[in-house]
This record gives sequence, C-alpha cells and structure tokens, in this order.
Amino acid sequence: MAETLFQKDVRITRITTLGNSAARALNDPVRTKILEVLSHRQMSADEIAKALGAFGYKKATTTIRHHLDILKDAALIEATRMVEVRGAVMKYYAPTLRAFSYDAPDLDKHTKIINDAGTKLVKVLKSVFEDKKFIAAFAGRDVCGQCKGDHYREYAALEILNAGLAKAMERKEYTEMITGKEQLKK
Repeated sequence: MAETLFQKDVRITRITTLGNSAARALNDPVRTKILEVLSHRQMSADEIAKALGAFGYKKATTTIRHHLDILKDAALIEATRMVEVRGAVMKYYAPTLRAFSYDAPDLDKHTKIINDAGTKLVKVLKSVFEDKKFIAAFAGRDVCGQCKGDHYREYAALEILNAGLAKAMERKEYTEMITGKEQLKK
C-alpha cells in the first residue's frame, strides 16, 4: 500500500477567460507589454517600438508589426486610425484587452472584501443565467466529457462579466476612484 507523502487542497483564486488564439498570442512577453503600452494611448508601430525600448525590449519596427498582426488576428487589438505620412500609410492601434504585468498581491488579507464582491457577483451571474436570450444562445452546446458540466455556458457568462467589468472601467466614476478625485470631493 502506497503511503501519501504530500496532500494539499487547492482552491481557485483567479479566473481568466481566453480563447485559444488569444492565449497563444499572449504567450510572448513582448506582446503582453505591447498591450500594456497601448492601454495608455493609441500608437503606431514606430511609437510602440520606441516605448518598448524604454522597458528594455529593443525590437525593430518590422518585428513589432509581426507582433501586432498576431495580436490583431487574436482580436486583442484593433486599428483605430490610418494617417498618410510622406506617401505611406501609418496605422494606429488600441487594445481590446487590458493587460497588467504585475505580480498579484497577497489577497488572503482581504477576505471580507473578496467575500462581499463574490456575493454581489453571484447575483449578477444569476441574472445572466436567467436571461432567456443567453440560455437560448448556448442550447445544444457540448457538455464536458468528464463532469457533464456546461463549461461553455459558464465561460460565456464569465465573458459577460469580463465585458461588464471593462465597461465599468470606462466610466467616469471609475476613473475618479482610480485617480483619487472622488476622495477630494468629500
């Protein structure tokens, strides 16, 4: 009989929803940094190359264009405008995904706020799953071969939460919270 030498319960602490093409596109630190740089303003390939150079990523503009094509094919960036410059066309890009390249803080110290947020999010998820259009959109999808769960529906619901979070981060109230302007008003 085998003796157990180590055993540990592991809990899910983060959820990331990515399709395969997006996951492959993010499998390069340069592309992740490009998304982070673009989160501040739209930029051209030349501007991105210069911005990356400041972070120690010395890349030719042609290499940056290659990375931009991969990010564009994965729908992680979009062209936002084209400008004619000396007979050539310069494209500017903006991200559709906000990427942060930080190490996560120790969230175990914040259990109350995490639990409160979780309680509120369960209510939001309930409203998503009760939406008849949402349910109809995923009828007949394959279920998991291991647990018979409907993970695609779960994935889609989390994508809705992700999109909602992105919308919330665009709002003036969020910007004021982040910049501290809300505290100044009180």
